[in-house]
Amino acid sequence: MRLSISVSSLTIVLLILAVVETGSGVAWAVSDPLSLEQALKTLDAHPRMAASADLHARLPRRQSLYLDCHGLAFNHSLFDDPNRNHPLSALLSPLAAQQLEVMARFFDVLLADLSFASESEAMAVAYIQFDRASVRRQLGQVSELRVLELETVYQNLLHRRAANEIGQQWARSLLAQALGQPEDIPRNLTEPTLPTLADGFPTLDALLARAAEGQAVRTLGQDRPESERALIQMELRQQILELLLRLKALVAAERSVSTEATWRDLKLDESRTLYDQEVTADLGYSMSQQTQTRLLEQRVAYCQTLTWAELNALSGQPLWAPTPRDEP
Repeated sequence: MRLSISVSSLTIVLLILAVVETGSGVAWAVSDPLSLEQALKTLDAHPRMAASADLHARLPRRQSLYLDCHGLAFNHSLFDDPNRNHPLSALLSPLAAQQLEVMARFFDVLLADLSFASESEAMAVAYIQFDRASVRRQLGQVSELRVLELETVYQNLLHRRAANEIGQQWARSLLAQALGQPEDIPRNLTEPTLPTLADGFPTLDALLARAAEGQAVRTLGQDRPESERALIQMELRQQILELLLRLKALVAAERSVSTEATWRDLKLDESRTLYDQEVTADLGYSMSQQTQTRLLEQRVAYCQTLTWAELNALSGQPLWAPTPRDEP
């Protein structure tokens, strides 16, 4: 659901400037390369820490360009709702909410780089096919129609590569914004070692009990009438349930991409054998398909890590701590 903005753009700009001017932190230089651990430790002076909840509600929330965990989990089905990628802010402390934002933006940059590499590989393959067909056309071995078809494929992939290159810049600007350093764009990121995730899933009741002990939820319910506290608990329950359901859907996505990765590996081995036997002219297409599958594997892993982190944040646990499963 889109938020209705009742103030002018000028008012929003003035509010943002006021928040920045009242920030008590000292600017820091973004490391190169930047690790996720470093990024998560530098948010105490972020303007969000001093901004009001009303201001956050007025400002737009931009979706990740490549991560989109909810769409991935539910395979862009009728359950797909991009707003579900940012469901937790109202129930979290400002620091926890911003840490989750940084984590999502960090993963998005890594995926942007992988996507650019994948599109570059696919474009190179298409160019080789188009170039060879052009030479064969001059020899009368290939029709003009076939050459135009291959050139169309190449130009389409060239466009996608250019869009992905812009996506790299876009994702980095959103990460810089999340870090509170919009003019210091991160260039190189260190691939994080993802935490070991818990086997199985805790129960909804167990997670609700942990969340009820969290400082953010207790603070949110202070000095409120019973009806409002009940609404907070209802929303907390629904959000935890949705995260658990997302995790279960991501397990299915993980199985799917794992099977595809095995198939792509075998397909590449087959193509390599045919290439060695000079049956096929190149390995490019199989290599490109394998790269795309690796990208999907990373996306699933990042979304699983981020979803567990969201559950941890609701219960006041460190984002990187594996959520304990319930004992049988």
